[in-house]
Amino acid sequence: MSTSSPGRAPAADDSLPRQRRRRGAGKVLGVLVGILLLAAAVLYAVGYLIAGDRMPKDAEISGVAVGGLDRKTAADRLSAEFQERAEEPITVKIKNTTDEVKPAQAGLSIDYSKTVEQAGGGRSLDPRHIWQVLTGGGPTTVVPSVDSRKLDAAVAALAAEHDAAPKDATLKIDGSTPVVTKAKAGVRLDQSPAADKLQRSYLTDSGPVELPAEVAEPEVTDDEVSTVVREFVKPAVAAPITVQAGRAGSMELTPAMIGNALTFQPQNGTLAAALDGAKLFEGAEGALEKIERTKPRDATVRLVDGKPTVIPAVDGTDVSREDLVKAVEPALTKSGTERTVSVELRGAKAKFSTADAEKLGIKEVTGKFTTYFPYASYRNVNISRAAELINQTLLKPGDTFSLNGIVGERTKANGFTEGNIITGGKFRLELGGGVSQSATTTFNAMFFAGLKDIEHQPHTLYIDRYPPGREATVAWPNLDLKFGNDTKYGVLVEAKVVKAKPGKRGSITVRMWSTKTYDKVESSKPKRSNFTSGRSIVDTSPKCQPMSAVPGFDVKYSRLFYSGGKVVKTEKFSWRYAPTDEVRCG
Repeated sequence: MSTSSPGRAPAADDSLPRQRRRRGAGKVLGVLVGILLLAAAVLYAVGYLIAGDRMPKDAEISGVAVGGLDRKTAADRLSAEFQERAEEPITVKIKNTTDEVKPAQAGLSIDYSKTVEQAGGGRSLDPRHIWQVLTGGGPTTVVPSVDSRKLDAAVAALAAEHDAAPKDATLKIDGSTPVVTKAKAGVRLDQSPAADKLQRSYLTDSGPVELPAEVAEPEVTDDEVSTVVREFVKPAVAAPITVQAGRAGSMELTPAMIGNALTFQPQNGTLAAALDGAKLFEGAEGALEKIERTKPRDATVRLVDGKPTVIPAVDGTDVSREDLVKAVEPALTKSGTERTVSVELRGAKAKFSTADAEKLGIKEVTGKFTTYFPYASYRNVNISRAAELINQTLLKPGDTFSLNGIVGERTKANGFTEGNIITGGKFRLELGGGVSQSATTTFNAMFFAGLKDIEHQPHTLYIDRYPPGREATVAWPNLDLKFGNDTKYGVLVEAKVVKAKPGKRGSITVRMWSTKTYDKVESSKPKRSNFTSGRSIVDTSPKCQPMSAVPGFDVKYSRLFYSGGKVVKTEKFSWRYAPTDEVRCG
């Protein structure tokens, strides 16, 4: 049984209608949101499709408009615009010098793909990217591609070309005139920062790219040299210096003699001057003749009455280099009477003493040879003159005998006349004909003395006056006879001539005087082979000399060195003679 409060009517139930109204409002809101999301999705899809892989609408790359272009077209346009510029050499400046760098060699180029990507090109699901493509974009720059290895190599090449050490100012004297070479600063390219700057400047700087480099200043500057010239050189060569040697007389050193003997070396940031004694002495040689000196004479060995005899050394008196420099140096910056100095004559020792000559051990004949020649006036003259010049030649251990050096050019002034020589396989009249006989005889004497063969050449044609293969033909100035004294003793060369007379042969004999190193030296018997014959020709030249035909052949032989009764050394020789043509004068 229900009851109710007195005086109140029962409450009405209105909660159900409110719940229904709320559900209805929610459905409407959901529908609206769905519609909005669908619209956004449609707009996004449409935007994505429209944007595609195009560049942003207002895209501009280093001044080239590419807005709205697809990536490939944009890249192609950039390539067409920048290819030539990208390959242009880059002008660089390294202090006061300029050079060029080719981008390809330096590993520098344009990365067109990254350039387009950086400017906003390409497909993307990012709505911000789509929005930028459709509405935005702006100016960007090309993106360089760098091969660091090539770039470093290009910069290193620049350094190799332009790096330079500083050069000090230098000074020398030409006669009495100072000759100055100006100083030059050094340069060293700072390679790592230079590579960075070259990379950054690629396609951005229009003018020369100044690369970082360090400057090294020279130690001796132009100002320092000017001071040395003013304070030292000019006073030094301003006037002659008189050198007095007591009662022996006096001499004068001219400014040119002084100047040519001055030397300058860098020292503590300036040039230290010095007087070169050897140069001063050499330049003053003529002036020194005014002082009564006695020049020292070296000891030697000569044949006297047919026997080797030591000619003693003779000491002399002279002005020493050291004394001359010591006296002159203080007067260089003086003037007037203070430019007169004094020196004393001192004993001057010979360079090769009597004891040195005695140690040469020249006491016996170690090798000798004689050749004979038929009468001809030119042979008597030329063979005798050559022997005269060869005779008494002294070879110390290690010395080299040169016939051309000793005999000299075969001229009339040197005592020679015209005679037959062999040239081009024919006899010709030339100055000095016959000297080769002197050379051949000297070679054979050297051969049996066991000395070192350095240079010799047999005749091209065989002459039966000589042993086959053991001749030595000579011609001025290139064809020479040379041999060396490879023993520990001295060698004295003796050459004598017995002149020929009509109907009587002459002879030349050469002896080598020394001390024997080997018991004996012999030649093996020559072996001839491969004989050939010449031609018969007519020579119409004015210098024609008739010749008989002589066969050509090969010859081989050996030089045998004996010690203790057996061969201890063997030297092999060989030569090929050309056949002698029969020559008839036309």
